[in-house]
Amino acid sequence: MNFLILVLFFCFLIFLYVIYLLSHDDFVILRRDVSMEKIFNAAFLFAIAGLFFSRITYIFFNPSPVFNSFLGFILFPYFPGLSMIGGVIGGFGFVYLYFKSRNLPIGRLMDFFAMALLSSYPAGLIGTLVLSRYPLSWPFYFSILLSIIALVIFIKYVLPFSLGGKLKDGTLSLIFFSSFSFIYILTNISLSNFREIINAENLLSFITLVASFSFLVRAEELIKFIYRK
Repeated sequence: MNFLILVLFFCFLIFLYVIYLLSHDDFVILRRDVSMEKIFNAAFLFAIAGLFFSRITYIFFNPSPVFNSFLGFILFPYFPGLSMIGGVIGGFGFVYLYFKSRNLPIGRLMDFFAMALLSSYPAGLIGTLVLSRYPLSWPFYFSILLSIIALVIFIKYVLPFSLGGKLKDGTLSLIFFSSFSFIYILTNISLSNFREIINAENLLSFITLVASFSFLVRAEELIKFIYRK
């Protein structure tokens, strides 16, 4: 058994804390009378859905007889294999439908969940580094650096613009999808020592990058903005 479950639990605590920090005094959340209980319920469902789709995606891209049994599927600490990009897409896709079905502020909450996930991601990588029993290669350190840089940029620029109303609700999450997909592709390529540029996960990440950027251009009317400038 590896220490993946401990890293995931630590990341989830950070995830919950950031969601609480952003949500509990937010004007939009208070105006819509959304309780923290509903938000935390969604956070737990996000984690469950993200873990499920992360496992499904990994097994789909890396089939093995050990995954054919129920225990082989659910005991991921003993039979490792999770897809981060699959978990992100599945988790956010699920909570989007959850927010919509309960008439919750979708864009605002998606932004907060994206910010919370981005905040916990570097911690997960560092936790993996600390608990790893084997020396890790330089691309892993490179991925940690990229995730920290992305987090600093979001905290310093993107989040203040979003909270200040300069960006539409939902735009931060679209920027997150675009940047995370790009970082994930770079990380995968570097971890393979540039021998495996095109694979299933990179293709899925690229599709996510193109789709999220297209929605971002449409949502913020970037083409009209550039034309006016």
